[in-house]
This record gives sequence, structure tokens and C-alpha cells, in this order.
Amino acid sequence: MKTRFLMFMLCLCLVPAWGHAADGESLQENLQQEHRRADQREMEVRKLTEKAGQISTRISDIESDIGSLQSKVRAQEAVLAEMREKEHKARQDHYALENEKQRIVVELSGLMRTLWPVHLQGARSRFQGVDSWDAYDRRFNWLTDIYGATRAKFEEVRINSEKIARNLERQRILEEEAEAQLERVNSNKDRLLGKKHALRKNLRSIRKQRNDAETELGDILASIEELKYQLQSQKTKQFSLYKRVLPWPVQGRLVSGFNMKAKPPVRGLVISTAGTATVQSIFWGKVVHNDTLRGFGHVIILYHGYNYYSLYAFLSETYVRTGQEVEKDEPLGVVGYYPKANGPGLYFELRFHQKPINPKVWLTSNN
Repeated sequence: MKTRFLMFMLCLCLVPAWGHAADGESLQENLQQEHRRADQREMEVRKLTEKAGQISTRISDIESDIGSLQSKVRAQEAVLAEMREKEHKARQDHYALENEKQRIVVELSGLMRTLWPVHLQGARSRFQGVDSWDAYDRRFNWLTDIYGATRAKFEEVRINSEKIARNLERQRILEEEAEAQLERVNSNKDRLLGKKHALRKNLRSIRKQRNDAETELGDILASIEELKYQLQSQKTKQFSLYKRVLPWPVQGRLVSGFNMKAKPPVRGLVISTAGTATVQSIFWGKVVHNDTLRGFGHVIILYHGYNYYSLYAFLSETYVRTGQEVEKDEPLGVVGYYPKANGPGLYFELRFHQKPINPKVWLTSNN
């Protein structure tokens, strides 16, 4: 009986000790879990910090590249301006030589009109009527002077013609050099534009900016406008002279037109088309954007010189690349699904600087 009592008391003493041991183990496990969570959060923060650092470094590198390219483009444009000045001087020299040629031709014609009748008369009469050596000498000297002056004018014509030929050759060489320099300038501007696009994308991702579509498009056009592209086609084809005669970018039915007073404003044309309709350039220009643009689907933007742009949106396929110069009526791509057209269609805009302008004022009256 005494033994049983002792065992019972022993059990009562041990129960609290077991409970404290269990609580200690639970607390230790919770602490370990918190430590693991803290370590995991610290690792995530370190990764995010590292990623932010990489993006910042990338942005700094891009900004550095942009600065370097801008300096290079400015230097190349200065060389191009000097070449253009030489071209202008060569053309002025050409006009002066042409005027000199006209003067020589007039003088030579006068000499020939004087000399030819005398020559014919001398050939027929063999100096009949000359009754003294003095008269003969005077006539001979006079004819000699006339012939000498005529030969001198022919020599002037020859020298002038050679100068004109050399001038034309110089103009050709200067034109080729200027075109090559312009190609180098535009190539670097293409790279610069790509860098600016990359910078904008990186800044947007790190700052988590949510610009609306119009603001983003404005940013793109502003970046392009800063570059002040010069196109080969600008020399002979000026966009502003083609008002009301530009072709439509695609064959289809006009769903809605330009209306800046609408809410929201309609800044271009909504055109419903067949499913495989080809989109064509309305004018000679340069592809300055060929990528998706929020709110517009896949977009091609062409720069036509003198701050004019055309925009072709909701394309399913494109045939051109950024930086490429295109011809008027050149295929750009194929239409895609356009919600406002309830099917395949194209959204088309024209802009002067960054301001939308009414395309119907510029396109032909029939589509």
C-alpha cells in the first residue's frame, strides 16, 4: 500500500515536467520557423536590391550610350552640313559657268556672223578690188584679227566645257559622299532611337509607370522628333505638297472618322477590311517604330520628313523593319483583329509634330 502511494506521488510530480518540456519544444520550433522566414525575406530583399541595381546599371549604361551617340550624331550632322554647303557652292559655280558659257556663245556667234560673209566673199573674189598692197595688208590683218578672236573664243568654249564637266563630276562625288554620310547619320539615329526605346522601357519597369496610350505614343514621337531625321526622299518629295492626293493605306469600309470633340477623341480613322487585306505606305518614309503599343496592338509608325508621321495599328503581320526606308505604296503588313471594327481592320493616324491631323483632308476622296 505504501509503495502504491509513493508511485502515485511520483507520477503527480512528473506530469508538470513533461508539460514544460513539450511547451519548450513548440516554442523552439516557432522560433526556428520565424528565423527561416526572416532569412527568406532577407534573401528576397537582397535579390530585389540586386535586380534594382542591375536595372539601374543598365539604365546608366543606356544613358551613357545615348550621350555618346548624341555627340556622334551631332558631329556627323556637322560634317553633313559642311558637305551640303559644298554641294550648294558647287551648284552656284555651275550656274556661273553656264552663264559664262552663254556669254561666250553669244560673242562667238557675233564673230561668226562677221567672219562668215567675209570668208565667203574672199573665197569667191580672191581679194578682187584690192588695188594696193596697203589695202591688201589692211584686209589681211583685219581678217587675221577676226580669225584670231574666233579661235580664242573657241578656246574659251573648250576651257569652259572642261570646267563644267569637272564641276558636274565634283557635284556627283559630293552627292555620293553626302548620301553616304546621311546613311551613317541615320544609322546612328536608328541606334539612338533603339536606345531611347530601351531606356523608356527600363524606366517604365523600374518605376512601374502606367501611362495611357496617347501619352506613350507622344513619348515615342517626341523621341523621334528630337533626332531630326533627314530622308533621301525629302530632297524631291515633300509631304505637305501631296494634300488630297495620298492613297488610302488599305482597301475597306470607313467605320468612323477623325473627331477630336468626341469623348474620348477619335484621332484617326477606323477602317473595316477583309481578313487578309494588305496595309501599304501612303508616302515615302522611314520606319521609326515596329512593335506593340498598349492600346493599339502591333503598330508601325512611318516618318515622312518635315515632322509628318503616319501610324498603322492593329496589324497581325509586318513586312518591314525599324530603320528601313520605304517607298510610297510599299506593303507594310497585314491587318489584324480590331475591336472597333468588329473584325479585321486598321486604325490609321496622321500627325504633324505630335499633333493628330485629319487624314481625310490628305487622302484621295474615294477609297
